Amino acid sequence: MAPTLLKTLADEKVVLLNRSLELKLPFSLEGITRIVDKQGNTLALLLGKSSLDEVEEDLDSINPNFLASIDRSRRSHRTSGNAVKVKAGLA
Repeated sequence: MAPTLLKTLADEKVVLLNRSLELKLPFSLEGITRIVDKQGNTLALLLGKSSLDEVEEDLDSINPNFLASIDRSRRSHRTSGNAVKVKAGLA
């Protein structure tokens, strides 16, 4: 499922939402909003910023390179302070 979702996200369309238009929407842009037709079929899902951040974090956590680096780190039982700073973007 993840590769399909990643391809879909890579092909995403970005639309700039004018603040005046945002005020006219009949729903909040926070959380998850499902857009359905009259028969209840899902046409789209809108993810608010925090929901999108959670999905991206979940996708990152199943990345084979990330999992391999965690495994190597756990097997070594050590991680240098500098490596932690670099990964955290502090160095």
